Amino acid sequence: MAHWVLIVLHAGTAVAAFVLGCLVLAALPSTARAARFVAFFWCVIASMSLLVAVVLFDWVQLNPTRRIAFGILCALAAYLVIRVLQARAALVRKPATWRKALIGHVGFVMISLFDGFCIVSAIDLRLPPWLIVTVAVLGVVVGVVVIRALVRRDAAGEPAGAN
Repeated sequence: MAHWVLIVLHAGTAVAAFVLGCLVLAALPSTARAARFVAFFWCVIASMSLLVAVVLFDWVQLNPTRRIAFGILCALAAYLVIRVLQARAALVRKPATWRKALIGHVGFVMISLFDGFCIVSAIDLRLPPWLIVTVAVLGVVVGVVVIRALVRRDAAGEPAGAN
């Protein structure tokens, strides 16, 4: 029962983080709507913490291969927390290139969340491994294209010398 509660909470906060991240990126080049960013920030922190909690909860039942896979997933979760902390620092400090940094950090988190959704869905649908890998790679490619377009849009809309 506790396992499923953790899974549902993890999935719910991940979906909320994704929606809020879309809203944060859509709000640029403004200050990214501070309340939206704060909600995005805490949803990412919660989602990644819950992911680690699920893995720890299941650890003794996992075979060595799954332990390696889930260990790597936990490392990615830690890195996503670092990226969301860096996004917050860019938003608070506002260095000359804060919008580009914010888009990069939030974008990386968004790509990772999107890819996670795609991979989990493909696995749940019991798709063949080659198709799961294809879905994962396409998720990254689409995400990178979208983030690059956002960076270009933001750069084109920014007056010279503006922060």
